[in-house]
Amino acid sequence: MKILLSLYLVFAVIVTQFFAAYFFSKGRTSYRKAFSALVLCVSVYLFGYLMIINSSNLQEMIFWNQFQYLGLPFISVLWLMVALLHTKTIYFLRNRMALLLFFVPVITFFMRLTNPWHHLFYINWEARQLFGYYTLYMERGFWYYVNISYTILCLLLTIIIYFLGYLKNQSGHSKSNFLVFFFASLLPLIGIMLVLFAYEERSIDYSALIMPISLLIIGYGILKYDFLEIRTLARETVFENNYAGMVILGPGQKIIDYNKAAQKFFETLNISLGNYPIELVLKEEPELLEIFKSEIARDFSLIIDGEERFFEIEGVPLGDPHEGNTRMLKSIRDVTEERKIQEKLRELATTDSLSGLYNRTEFTNLAQKEFALAKKRNEELSLLMMDLDHFKFINDTFGHAAGDEVIREVGNIIKTSFRKTDIAGRLGGEEFVVVLKNTSLKEAEKAAEKLRKNLARAKVNYRKHEISFTVSIGVAAIFGDTNNENDFEDFEDFLKQADDALYKAKAQGRNCVAALG
Repeated sequence: MKILLSLYLVFAVIVTQFFAAYFFSKGRTSYRKAFSALVLCVSVYLFGYLMIINSSNLQEMIFWNQFQYLGLPFISVLWLMVALLHTKTIYFLRNRMALLLFFVPVITFFMRLTNPWHHLFYINWEARQLFGYYTLYMERGFWYYVNISYTILCLLLTIIIYFLGYLKNQSGHSKSNFLVFFFASLLPLIGIMLVLFAYEERSIDYSALIMPISLLIIGYGILKYDFLEIRTLARETVFENNYAGMVILGPGQKIIDYNKAAQKFFETLNISLGNYPIELVLKEEPELLEIFKSEIARDFSLIIDGEERFFEIEGVPLGDPHEGNTRMLKSIRDVTEERKIQEKLRELATTDSLSGLYNRTEFTNLAQKEFALAKKRNEELSLLMMDLDHFKFINDTFGHAAGDEVIREVGNIIKTSFRKTDIAGRLGGEEFVVVLKNTSLKEAEKAAEKLRKNLARAKVNYRKHEISFTVSIGVAAIFGDTNNENDFEDFEDFLKQADDALYKAKAQGRNCVAALG
């Protein structure tokens, strides 16, 4: 009998050690790590019992019993943790929850370690012979019953969690999974009840005998249902550990699942996710609710730590709509860096790098659209064409780098001299142009004169030289009257009249404003 029991326990210890090492190496999610720790604690517990039944000396038995308590107090709470994390009752173990769950096991560990000083855990020890081998009988103290009560509570909660998961889950695959773990968690509880009520007669640790069977059932679940392996690994990679937030909406747009990234996104909005309809969750965020109801990709901006972040929210239908079980996967992807790059590329493609104004291509594109719109609406539109006076002299005297500084300064002054709705650009070299919306010829002349004076007062300091410069400005306008002689057929005609006005300003001695009308 002793040999058979020893072989059984040796096999159990080897299996538990293998499981502990295997799941530790494969463990990326929290519940895998908890399961690895659970199996390791079971292995320590079983090895201690193996050594007890192979000892004939009472002191050796007491020593190996104490060795068992390196893992025994933590088995039930780790079993509960696996259930909580696997069923997503919780997503990770917070510090306060860990302190609450492990309080009794940690106290038990130290109570057993210091038992010779107070005898609150075991009062008395005795070696008894049974079926040709010795077993250890212990008279239980007060804290033993505190610990065993907590152990029973943890296992009961574990069983309830898996049973509720079995009832709630509609998938046959998942229901079988929950059923396997339900029975695997029920067996240790039966073993503990036997230890409580049948230990006096035979001094047998029924939990140690039943625990390996429980682990074999878990192993069966792993192999048959691919649990904790490929299916979970795929979920971890694609869903749980994805940088994009993911929310799965079921019938009635009820939230049925979400990952950590989605939880973090909603926490920035002070919104807690749960198994509720999305309308209830986002009742205070109507814009976001509209996006979640939409089936097309939409952008949503959010201020996080003082910075505006952009998120692309896209919907992907899941399942067959003909089966009436359609689900929707909503992905929430942070596209801030992409938007910044796109904006930078757009800026590089549309902006003159030296002046900071629109380049020739972009200005012409925008100005032509504004010209056509003004014609259609019969609105006033004015155009300023300007040229830096004697710019070649500045380049020849101070160098091209000095000329670039002058171009930059002119660009800055132009940007700050007009409305945001106006369109300013650099056509090339020292030529600049501005379109003034809803502006008459007279108003445009005033604006041009003000700009001319501002530029004439400006100075550019370059290598101890103070460089002054002036501009000549030509002004043209359409008056919004289709019968007016200034009603141009196209933008090129409009641009040519402003250019003719510029030549008129130069002919008048430069540093002045001229208009043709």
